Amino acid sequence: MLQNHLMQLLTVVAMEPPPALEADALRDEKVKVLRSIRPIPKRSVHAHAFRAQYAPGAIEGETVQGYQQEPGVESNSITETFVAAKFYIDNWRWRGVPFYLRTGKRLADQTSMIALRFRHPPQQLFRETPLETIDPNWIVLSIQPEESMRMEIQVKQPGLDMDTRMMQLNASYRQTHEAPLDAYETLLLDVIEGDRTLFIRFDEVEWAWRVVDPILKYWAQERDFIHTYRAGSWGPQESNRLFDSEDQEWRNAL
Repeated sequence: MLQNHLMQLLTVVAMEPPPALEADALRDEKVKVLRSIRPIPKRSVHAHAFRAQYAPGAIEGETVQGYQQEPGVESNSITETFVAAKFYIDNWRWRGVPFYLRTGKRLADQTSMIALRFRHPPQQLFRETPLETIDPNWIVLSIQPEESMRMEIQVKQPGLDMDTRMMQLNASYRQTHEAPLDAYETLLLDVIEGDRTLFIRFDEVEWAWRVVDPILKYWAQERDFIHTYRAGSWGPQESNRLFDSEDQEWRNAL
């Protein structure tokens, strides 16, 4: 789970534009990202990665069982169904910027998105006004279930008071009459046409494993305990420990 889902999202977000829309050119840029990820020492795994397993809960009003109650699963299994991680990419563009990634099963909703939070400016312009702090600006790219982009920008409200409100700019990738394509339909068509763009190259797999292997080996030693979260929730609150500051939080929905 960690390698397949999180590494693919990370490379897509952080890669540079390829020189051409060709399979090898695109995959070359993805490998550059993986090779630039800062290694996680064994003593720092807890600060950079978190795992958990879903417990009994409710989804869309129906009661569901926990992972350990699933058929064929051992009653004392510590297999993770939720993973959150923080990575740093040590290249010219992204050095010092934390990338937070999260994936899991039996969460509140089946969605996939990329949320970009802008830093606050270094000047404290509102320090001596009733508005001491403002909410951050966002760009949210929705991948599933619908392809769209949203910008959330804090602007001053009309009037004499110093206050702000959020303005939204929404753009949908598809028009209302256009049917979405199934991901497997696209991949099968690429196989027929010999297009390797969306397929992982061997060196990409190798470097992805170099990133996550220290984490997986450390977790393999933890056989007595695993955090749990209620099925139908957005995951355990303990995963917030990965954030660098208290005002950060996971973006759960578009």
